[in-house]
Amino acid sequence: MAAVMRDLLASPLAERYRLEPIVTWRGFQPAMRLWVYLRALASLALWCLRPGRRVVHIHGAVRGSLYRKSVCVLLVRLLRRPVLWQIHAGPGDIDAFVARLGRLRRWAFRRALGAADRVVAVSLESARAMERGFGVEGIGVIPNAAPSVPDADAEGVGEAVLFLGGFANPIKGGALYVDALRRCAGELPGTSFELGGPGDQPAALQTLEADAPNVRWLGWLDEAGKREAFRRCGLFVLPSLSEGLPIALLEAMAWGRPILATRVGGVPDVVADGTEAQIVEPGDPAGLAAAIAALVADRGERLRLGAAARRRALTLNDEDVCGRLDALYRELAR
Repeated sequence: MAAVMRDLLASPLAERYRLEPIVTWRGFQPAMRLWVYLRALASLALWCLRPGRRVVHIHGAVRGSLYRKSVCVLLVRLLRRPVLWQIHAGPGDIDAFVARLGRLRRWAFRRALGAADRVVAVSLESARAMERGFGVEGIGVIPNAAPSVPDADAEGVGEAVLFLGGFANPIKGGALYVDALRRCAGELPGTSFELGGPGDQPAALQTLEADAPNVRWLGWLDEAGKREAFRRCGLFVLPSLSEGLPIALLEAMAWGRPILATRVGGVPDVVADGTEAQIVEPGDPAGLAAAIAALVADRGERLRLGAAARRRALTLNDEDVCGRLDALYRELAR
């Protein structure tokens, strides 16, 4: 969510509106999280009470985020301000969360969703999952914005194969990706496979690193480290099992890097198979390994996919995201 907010604050919307972010979740200690949330509610209330036309744009997911943001929506409506609620969770996460809820909590979330002036999701499949799970209608779709990457940085393509999903969240497909690399890394000794992201390095990856010197664990990357990884990148792999619309995908598009992704969530909404990316089915390590080997061997195809992904990222900023959000802001601020 932090990356989404950072990209919005750097988007053309920041030139048209005075955007003021409020953080509702931070830290690892329960006391710290509670303090941050209570302070956020107070800041939100004070912001709503100020004079002038104001619109609240709430970003959320499921699990704890849905509880916190439901309270925020109800508070904003109590203070008679218009609110747009954007859901960033993938359909798999939404379905799994709803399956654990009883009738009372589903009813409460349905009421909170109904209280918002507009509810949008970042992908069509996520919107359908929300409607199906909570019995609501009319959830729209607005994807996340792609970050801005200078033309000079986006020029050229490296040779490394990059994965940034980490291992903290199983739906990012990290374990499946390690399985795929076990099948193809040894056959491609001249290709460097770099893996980064949150979470600890699993034992299976440690074993693979020991057996295949061209496999390297980068760990968590700050912004500078991520930029260097994208400069080395010649193929970006997104092996997720469920997604809303991953920021890592949009970053790879903005960098003009060729993409190999699974057909999950909002991925097919922003890249077409064979045009801006190669798309494979999720949960198939053998198919993923074969696709990696084929793209590594075809530099021309990688260059073509990367250039098309870069062009698509630019339209996401100008048309599919900022334009639609601008129209909603104007409508709600009347």
